[in-house]
Amino acid sequence: MAKKRFNIKGTKDFLVAAVFLGFLCAWSISDAWFPTEKVLKRHPREIEVSFKISGVVKHIAVKPGDDVKGEAVLATLYDETHRVRETEAEAAFDAAKTAKSPDVEEKLNALQKAREDLRACTIRNTNFKWTSTHGEEVLYGTVCRVLSDVSTYVEAGTPILTITPVDTFYQFNKTLSVLSFIGMIAALVFHRIASR
Repeated sequence: MAKKRFNIKGTKDFLVAAVFLGFLCAWSISDAWFPTEKVLKRHPREIEVSFKISGVVKHIAVKPGDDVKGEAVLATLYDETHRVRETEAEAAFDAAKTAKSPDVEEKLNALQKAREDLRACTIRNTNFKWTSTHGEEVLYGTVCRVLSDVSTYVEAGTPILTITPVDTFYQFNKTLSVLSFIGMIAALVFHRIASR
């Protein structure tokens, strides 16, 4: 019995596909494993979490490896002085309002600032938003490192922990690089078969 030979017209279509898939593979490798500063700004590998006010850390509710989702409390500061300030500011505002004093608006601003400071004694993941290619997202992810201890004084803006956000960007690019590499090899093999 004679061997069957496949008669495939040799075209450069497979070679063009292989070159395209090769460029796609190189591009996705660079984004997945060697991201530029621009890519890292849009898709940070870690996000630093800090208090907006200074104070002594009362409680850190998470540890490395914990998943942060929903509305999770991450850490708290001792808030006794802020509670006293809020009570004093509220009393001053009520007194100014009752006396129809001209500085009512100033007292109201002081009260709002005291309330904001009291709320800032507790940080939650929902306090942090980051912008990705999908838009603005609430911080969800895994705690990477805890940078502060309980009963330590921290300045406002000093990172107390870092979180690796849930972002499919790097995983997608890693998968794309593997699939485009396989596609490139397949296109080269078909090109070789077709050009015989």
